[in-house]
Amino acid sequence: MLGKSWAVVVLAAVTVGTAAPPVGPADAAPTRGRSASADAAQSGHRPVSTPAPRSDTAGRLAPAIGTKAIIGPDTRVPVGSTTTFPASTIVRLVFAGGQCTGFMISERTVATAGHCLHSGGSGGTWRTNVVAYPGHDGTTAPFGGCAALRLFVPANWFSGDDAAFDYGAAQLNCAIGARTGWLNLGYPTRSVTGSCTTTQGYPADRPGQWASDDVVQAEDASFLYVRHPLVSGLTGSPVFYTPDPDDWCPVRPPLVIPCPCPPPPSCVCPIPTVLGILTRGPYGSGPGATNNMVTRVTLPIINNFLQWR
Repeated sequence: MLGKSWAVVVLAAVTVGTAAPPVGPADAAPTRGRSASADAAQSGHRPVSTPAPRSDTAGRLAPAIGTKAIIGPDTRVPVGSTTTFPASTIVRLVFAGGQCTGFMISERTVATAGHCLHSGGSGGTWRTNVVAYPGHDGTTAPFGGCAALRLFVPANWFSGDDAAFDYGAAQLNCAIGARTGWLNLGYPTRSVTGSCTTTQGYPADRPGQWASDDVVQAEDASFLYVRHPLVSGLTGSPVFYTPDPDDWCPVRPPLVIPCPCPPPPSCVCPIPTVLGILTRGPYGSGPGATNNMVTRVTLPIINNFLQWR
């Protein structure tokens, strides 16, 4: 897919209601890809969208990398009310052969990890039968569900499964975000190491939505490194900056986060603001060897999400 020419395909249909979604065996894991600086590879953010649908099977999903990485204590806690913000924006994303987490970024658009939408690389395949259930509580979907009409990933994920480009979006067939609300994307004006973050998502090993808190352990141009627990189902979860309302965080440096509402830096994002997307467990060397990895939100990524939503 070249330039900004996006194909459109109806992937599935679903009745909006309160029924529980189908349970997938596991989330799709990222393929083994090289890391790259977002600044050095901005051209790789060229968006790619779905071609005509094709069948997918669990046997063709990529081998797992870091599908379970609990570093230290398992700090996950259940989210009590999934109909209140921001829990209402967190999406259980199911598809043929698996499941992930996503989060609403507009009335009709879900952001998630790229490997949750396309398995990555030139031989990869698009996910099929993709359905989003925001605020699912483990038993029912209080806002109902919406099918994906279009899937988007950047060119470097579509053609090369580059880990720094492991992000994407699903455009839905209904405006469910008008009821759930949505999260803002932002990038800080300085280092975020030591900053307080929260992630919320849908682990395959437990029913319902779960949350954890952690500080950013390290960072580079493409990734944030955290110790939020990661199990199957949680990839695609937002990692967002929090003002530490429960005083859990030992270090609370203030962040000034410009956001696209209009383009930065003419406004400051409200809290919570998504700093990245949880994508994989420990991998490679350096801080990635001992931490879970978050694909970092940058200006090229924000620009793509603005087009996709």
